[in-house]
Amino acid sequence: MRMPNLSLPPPAAPVPLDEGMALGVWRVRQPLSDGEQAHAGQWYRAEHGRASEQQAAVLVLDRNDQGAGVMLRYADQAGDLARLQHPQIAVPSDSGVTPHGHPYLIVEGEHGSPLLPQLAELTLDQRVTLLVELCEALRSAHQQGWLLAELDPAMIWRDRQGRLRLMGLGLARIPDPTDPFDRGLSLGAAPAFVAPERRAGGPPSLASEVYSLGAFAQGLLAGWLETSAGLAPRRELLAAAWPAQPVAELQALEALLDAALSNHPEQRPVGAEALADELRAWLGQSGRRELAAGPKASPLAPAGARRWWWLGVLLAGLLVSAWLLRSGPVPASDTPATQPASTHAG
Repeated sequence: MRMPNLSLPPPAAPVPLDEGMALGVWRVRQPLSDGEQAHAGQWYRAEHGRASEQQAAVLVLDRNDQGAGVMLRYADQAGDLARLQHPQIAVPSDSGVTPHGHPYLIVEGEHGSPLLPQLAELTLDQRVTLLVELCEALRSAHQQGWLLAELDPAMIWRDRQGRLRLMGLGLARIPDPTDPFDRGLSLGAAPAFVAPERRAGGPPSLASEVYSLGAFAQGLLAGWLETSAGLAPRRELLAAAWPAQPVAELQALEALLDAALSNHPEQRPVGAEALADELRAWLGQSGRRELAAGPKASPLAPAGARRWWWLGVLLAGLLVSAWLLRSGPVPASDTPATQPASTHAG
């Protein structure tokens, strides 16, 4: 028996969805700007058709190989992804096809909005803090057996409280190095975010994840370029973007970014965990500027002074004890009931 000839719809970018369009139980609201020109698709806000207080984000994918790859990955991992638990990681809960034939994914909940359009309002320390939050979320993902195989900046959001939110479409199971899988890219991540060993066909790893984080951090702190291959970070000194910041602090941060972006995996920080620790240490140094300029007076003695004071008390106590031992006990009959005041004459 011959199978009928089947043909898929031709590749196409998503057709803009009308507000109020039904996607299953969800109703489309306004589209969201994510600050990119080349990525996996278009984000929309949505609300539940029968309970408007229930919110969701909808990603309508391009109808091409990349969109198909995202859907295949979701279909393969949906059950496992649903068990991933972290308050700052959101994963799809449903999928479907629009009336125009474009696949879409539903991410339930209120997640804020994509980060890139919000950057102008953020200080350097706030941006580094968001990077720490991203690395800490990935620390938890690692403990649950996942890593960020592909980083697309459009998947990095910021909620209304200012906290980072990772829309976890680029997550993949940490592969067994003896049996690697998923060597291809499906989110359409720009080459700037893909580690050299991944571009050469290698599997995702904690080291390739650090490279992606380094590229994202470079763009977050130094600025972005729109290229024919997609978004790319500016590779320039941070002093150009942050002229008011202390040069020594910027140089320390640049050294950390350079290490994360090394072409050699063994020279990068050992996982997002190490990167988080180093970024947090940098924030601690950055936060001590007021102390460097001149510490405020404290009602408490400095630690060194307190330490010598206690040592003096201890020494005095030892001297008194030694004197009492040498003098021996005072006879009870000679012990006066009261101590008269001294009347030294002359």
